[in-house]
Amino acid sequence: MNYKNISLVTLSLLCLSACQQPLVHVYHEGLSDIQRFELKKQLEQSQVNFEFTELPTPDKYATPHLLYFPGDVDQTYIQGIESIVRKLGYESFNSKVFSQTGHFYTRGNLGLYFPSSRSERELPELLFAHNCGDEDFQIHIKSNGHWAVMNSPVDTTDLKLKWEFNEPFLTLRRHFDDGTYQQQAYQVKKHKVRTLQGDKPAVTYEVMGHRGYSFSIFNCDLQAIFAD
Repeated sequence: MNYKNISLVTLSLLCLSACQQPLVHVYHEGLSDIQRFELKKQLEQSQVNFEFTELPTPDKYATPHLLYFPGDVDQTYIQGIESIVRKLGYESFNSKVFSQTGHFYTRGNLGLYFPSSRSERELPELLFAHNCGDEDFQIHIKSNGHWAVMNSPVDTTDLKLKWEFNEPFLTLRRHFDDGTYQQQAYQVKKHKVRTLQGDKPAVTYEVMGHRGYSFSIFNCDLQAIFAD
């Protein structure tokens, strides 16, 4: 257990000017029973004021997100929540100020969203190289926030590869040992393609950046075709 991070959250809460601690609404449907138990224990130990909501997690949250009202919490509080989330096995974490276009709470309320099984299915587990000449590789999207390449045109041994998905945008990153990274962003296009079995639904993740990377995997669109 990392008591340092827990104490930082506690100190942050004590330093808040408001008499009442902010309330974190936890969207937990994507958590296992073990993860839910561990989350409850960590939040209680950190003296975080929270409640589990039975509302479904919006599909757009494919990674854990903390949404907050400006001025309710500071960066130390957010970092403490991030530490707790990562202990549950999540590689990615995002924090954002509430937007009127999404979920919106009044002052003193935060939303902590864990991806549901529905939102995970929005991103196919296997994507095929598309619009890429003779390249014929496949991207395996892993549930732990990492991705791998099968039939890769470049050596990916020992590379740290991570993904982030906020529909309609997919980002693939290649991390380096010095803390920097290279990335490509894609925008999803939902459509139908003609196959030998007739028209089938498909998604294509089209490159948004340039197509001149030496890491040639980033120069290709990615596509998945579904049976129905």
